[in-house]
Amino acid sequence: MNPAQFEQMPSFIKKEMDAISEKIRPIMKKVSTYYMFGFPLMIVGIINLISHYVSNDFNTGDLVGPVVYALIAALGIALFQESRLLRKQIHQVGKTYMEERIKKSDVMNEAEKNRYIATIRKMVKLDFQPFIRFLTEENQRSHDYFK
Repeated sequence: MNPAQFEQMPSFIKKEMDAISEKIRPIMKKVSTYYMFGFPLMIVGIINLISHYVSNDFNTGDLVGPVVYALIAALGIALFQESRLLRKQIHQVGKTYMEERIKKSDVMNEAEKNRYIATIRKMVKLDFQPFIRFLTEENQRSHDYFK
């Protein structure tokens, strides 16, 4: 999550986005590391494995090269898959935080909270629009409440 994209937002939204950012930051570091190493290893291993079999130098007695390339490709695929699983975990952590934050609201009634929570649970991607609408409505009501 890029903090620069939230710079123009009101402070009450920025505060919540920063809280979400703090929760997912350690996972994001792992995702980027796994992807950064996994994808190139996977590509290099697969290309070298294929080129070894396509070349005219194919010798059935020489299995060390293909085994090494297969291990490199397998390691790359494992790291790449792990980065994909961690991305799903980031999505879940973000949704869980949003749901908990909505449940904590004292300004909104239960029916509205449940409506926002249902909307967030339906999200396929980590989309912040329903959560931002909730925060904006909550902020508006809290200012109206204290007038």
